[in-house]
Amino acid sequence: MRLKELVKIATDKTNFTTIESYSDFCMSYLEYIKTNLQAVIVSQNENNYRFFQYNEEGTFNVSRPIKY
Repeated sequence: MRLKELVKIATDKTNFTTIESYSDFCMSYLEYIKTNLQAVIVSQNENNYRFFQYNEEGTFNVSRPIKY
């Protein structure tokens, strides 16, 4: 799945009406980031926070912080 498809799914609230739909989306996203990230950045101030930098397909944007 491509990033554009994931964004389209994520922005449509009707795609998240059940726990299974959330789970399916999470699995799709995890599959995507497994091979399509430019880098994982560790926060300098709080080393339990990570940021995902997407590859060229995601125009090298950086995600919000994700707590580990």
